[in-house]
Amino acid sequence: MQYQLSHFDFLPHLRVYRVDFDATTFQPNDLLWLPHHQRLSNSVVKRKAEHLAGRIAACEALRFHGVNDYVPGIGLHREPCWPPGFTGSVTHSGNVALSTVITDSADMREGIGIDYEEIIAPHIAEEIHGGIIDCAEKELLRQSRWPFHYALTIAFCAKESLFKALFRHVGRYFDFSYASISKIDETRLTLTLNHSLGPYKKGNTFMAIWNGDAEKLITLIRLGWQ
Repeated sequence: MQYQLSHFDFLPHLRVYRVDFDATTFQPNDLLWLPHHQRLSNSVVKRKAEHLAGRIAACEALRFHGVNDYVPGIGLHREPCWPPGFTGSVTHSGNVALSTVITDSADMREGIGIDYEEIIAPHIAEEIHGGIIDCAEKELLRQSRWPFHYALTIAFCAKESLFKALFRHVGRYFDFSYASISKIDETRLTLTLNHSLGPYKKGNTFMAIWNGDAEKLITLIRLGWQ
């Protein structure tokens, strides 16, 4: 599969690796690079290509931390399996995959979630917003400086990042209703838990940072960062 690797710093000392890939160039043998390739044997080509691109980005993120030749496997809930002492996050949308990795702290309360999304079309936003936000959040987004469909994409992206960051501590699926947007500005968004999750209590807040353009955006949550 043809791809191009690059990287950027999303926060100081937090490097994100990016893989731009061409799924039309994917060949079945490309997947053999993955130790867990048999887990994907029944997947469609698009899924195989984006998974491969995500793992390439993840391997480079680990290599940045001195971990060589480790390919994150697939957990019971389809989450990436990171080596001891590290945790990370992978995302993909369209022909782009991103990954970032951090080292665990002594209390093992680290977590990180990154998400990359194309901007939701205005008519689609009006159709699907009920599955992403509640009435209070809808009002908050409509009062923001961005068009509703753009603000909704930020909200969706941030809630996906929160799920990824918390999953290792929660260990189960939870939907978007578990957290609500309480504040949004030019670079940050605050999410407040509506229900307790694992070691995190109702009312706990999490800060997402985001940036984007007219077509796409990225959100990132690192637990403990404010």
